[in-house]
Amino acid sequence: MEQYITFFINHWFLCALFIALVIVLIWVETQGKVSGMKRVDPTETVNLMNRENAVVIDIRDRDLFNKGHIAGAIHMTHEEVDFKDMNHYREKPLIMVCTAGVNAPKLAKQLKFKGLTKLYFLQGGMNAWSAASLPVVKK
Repeated sequence: MEQYITFFINHWFLCALFIALVIVLIWVETQGKVSGMKRVDPTETVNLMNRENAVVIDIRDRDLFNKGHIAGAIHMTHEEVDFKDMNHYREKPLIMVCTAGVNAPKLAKQLKFKGLTKLYFLQGGMNAWSAASLPVVKK
């Protein structure tokens, strides 16, 4: 036990960094579960779109959306979700897409409040979609 204490004292910065990384990893892993959204990778996204007629909602800014988005994706900002009637999406799976998969889970509160339950987010966002060499539509 004494060796651990000595190591911690001599390498306190590395130990603190390790603890911080573990906390961030736990937060990232539980974020989707707590928000009520499930993570899907690009392949699962394609399967949901083809088999269950999932609706893709791209929450990136308009310029990024126009530079390239998933075919059939609907552009919608957080503010638009507040005012838009989402009842016609109630029975369909909704896949939220952002740039890197970080902002999409934050939208879950708004959508859960509107009574939507089949919520997903694209893990890695459009970066993962592009890395998988999947097609995009440009305006």
